[in-house]
Amino acid sequence: MLSTRLTSLKKYIDKNDSVIDIGCDHALLDIELIKDNILDSIIVSDINKGALKQGEKNIKTNKLEGKIDFRLGNGLKVLTDKDKVDTILISGMGTNTILEILNNDYLKNINKLVLQSNNDHYELRKNVIALGFYIEAEEYFVDNKKNYINIVFKRGKKKYKKNELKYGPFLIKNSEYLCFELSNCVKIYNLLPDNKMMLKHALKKEIKLLNRLIKKTSK
Repeated sequence: MLSTRLTSLKKYIDKNDSVIDIGCDHALLDIELIKDNILDSIIVSDINKGALKQGEKNIKTNKLEGKIDFRLGNGLKVLTDKDKVDTILISGMGTNTILEILNNDYLKNINKLVLQSNNDHYELRKNVIALGFYIEAEEYFVDNKKNYINIVFKRGKKKYKKNELKYGPFLIKNSEYLCFELSNCVKIYNLLPDNKMMLKHALKKEIKLLNRLIKKTSK
């Protein structure tokens, strides 16, 4: 059974998308995308031979050979000019790794990014927008007591305020997400020793800002 974390990504993939799933997580999501007739075919890549082999076994079990193209390698480097991929799906990685993957000439062919980063969402938004994308959708949810954020980027330009880049133009209106961020800030603030005055001051400002944003969402 597909986890809530992976199931959450399905709705962002459309029938006409030509997709590469980078870091394919045993191809479980890719199998579901094909079985549910969301996609007719998909390219999956992984730098881990073991994960790719397990994915191939899962494909054979589900009799979907020929619909999922397995490639061993690093991110977009597995693609060639013959591939017509226009959508990138990445989940279960950190922002630095995602940005390294996107630093590739093939990105000029990409119209949509469906990203589920483990951390540094401010850096992710800021850097991906600088690559010529805007934020089309965002989602915050909890699965197995872990917090996740999905962000969908589309090719194009939009201007964002700093707070929108920090908390997301959609999530900044989500009280559940803002309360989660507030709780994190308070925990860190309380753990900091008194001699970390600069950091404590910055966190205090962040806590005030989050409280203001939460009040806005309740109006």
